[in-house]
Amino acid sequence: MFAIAALALAACTSDDVALQQNAQPEGTPVNFDVYVPRTATRAGVAGNQGTNYGITTATIADLTNDHGKAGFGVFAYYTSNGEYDTNNSTPNFMYNQQVKHSATTTLSDWTYEPVKYWPNEYGNAAVSDDFDHVTFFAYAPWVDVTVNTGIPVTAANATPIADYDAFVAAHTAYADLAAYVAGEGVTQAEAEAAMDEINVTEQTEQIQKLNITQLTKNTDTGDPIVKYVVDTKPNTSVDLLWGVAADDATVKDMANVEQAMAGQPYINLTKQGDVTGKIKWTFKHALAMLNVQIVMAVDAVTAANYDPTNSYDLGQHGEGTVDNFTKVFLRSIKFDGGFAMQGALNLHSETDGVNAVADAMPNWKDYDGSKELQFEPVTFFDGLKDGKEGTTNAVQKNEKPQGLNPVLLETYNADWQAKAAGVPTNAFVNLFAGSTNPTDPIYVIPSGDVLNVEVLYDVLTQDEKLSGLLSDGVTHGSAIENRIYKENVFNMPIEPGKKYTLKIILGLESVKFEADVDPWVDGNTDQEIELPKNI
Repeated sequence: MFAIAALALAACTSDDVALQQNAQPEGTPVNFDVYVPRTATRAGVAGNQGTNYGITTATIADLTNDHGKAGFGVFAYYTSNGEYDTNNSTPNFMYNQQVKHSATTTLSDWTYEPVKYWPNEYGNAAVSDDFDHVTFFAYAPWVDVTVNTGIPVTAANATPIADYDAFVAAHTAYADLAAYVAGEGVTQAEAEAAMDEINVTEQTEQIQKLNITQLTKNTDTGDPIVKYVVDTKPNTSVDLLWGVAADDATVKDMANVEQAMAGQPYINLTKQGDVTGKIKWTFKHALAMLNVQIVMAVDAVTAANYDPTNSYDLGQHGEGTVDNFTKVFLRSIKFDGGFAMQGALNLHSETDGVNAVADAMPNWKDYDGSKELQFEPVTFFDGLKDGKEGTTNAVQKNEKPQGLNPVLLETYNADWQAKAAGVPTNAFVNLFAGSTNPTDPIYVIPSGDVLNVEVLYDVLTQDEKLSGLLSDGVTHGSAIENRIYKENVFNMPIEPGKKYTLKIILGLESVKFEADVDPWVDGNTDQEIELPKNI
């Protein structure tokens, strides 16, 4: 487990304060500060993290990094002579305000525009007897949305994949790509090139519809929410954080009354008495990291002693490797109980017993944002229309890989042995597509429950003496289905802010023969018989 480290950014110097006061005599600006704890790790170590995920204090403050370019978003609710209403208040002070780091500004290390100023009605020590309040919520990374819909701009501008839908509709009439080629009168190369292009378009569309999919609209009432859909491509899977008050963060009004809010958003703040004061966010990870790797091990190789760098484990023919006539393909994998694929994060932390950052837990709801989060088994299929698809009301449905690593899967081409790699024996590979690093994780919505896994895979062996055909409909051989189920794979629930690494080792045991020849043994004692008998 990684040690949790927090790095607080420097406050303004005294010179900065003077410049701030002189430049803004009309009021006290709202300033921000931030740090992000490192993600803790369970059952594995951190993988090679790309710029699209793994937000840290360093990356969110680095303007050359995607995280720094995005910064974080703030929703702020102003209530005149009243308090924040979790059901009826609207984000009328800040709506999805982007806040970014800047080392050159004289106002603050974290900047935004337009700058907002604290309300001056803060109590009976001033001119007014009113108590105006401002309530703040925050999330990261910031995404640009259309304010009246809350939908990210890229997703709103996405175009439907007409070609892909047409291909799927046409392909349902064919058993495989070879049949599609024959039926449509195109060449194999043309069909494969078209499919590659369609896949790229489909992946682009998928990215736009995954990760952060929608925010609260600017007219919505109540706590702000961030809708999220899990992306199973490690290189595009996005970390999601929400902000709480740091353990050492207090906010003072002009009467020097401290409002300690560790682990909670900043609720009902009045004007700060210190012009250098900042709203100091600690961002917590609302998701869990899940890394899944897979490999094939043959003959007397167990999870305890498997080492893909060891020559014995790799083996020669008959000593731990699959022969040239056999390949293993992943058909499906089902995750049950550990995480959800979509949900809505309420930026108001779970409140029971929260009095420190460590106690704050993400407030996940169902995707509509109002019900409890639903957890259902998630199954990823191989994408091959081979008569083994999942069914809906007993009707076959065309499958798509849904982000599974294509190396592990059968393909739509006829030459399965030459073009389909299958599960390797020489190294772990990432279960999910989009990354060449086997240790890269994806982000999932944690259930707080244990994770169960079911793996379904086929062992295909080419054998011209058999009457059965492999999935290409041409090659003779055998196809053996294997379904393996494992409960509570981590021996602990899946929790937010932690990374879990699951290594799946498909153990194969070859059929071996040994022979002894039964020796000749004497029957009855020696006998003589005289034919004919001489008298």
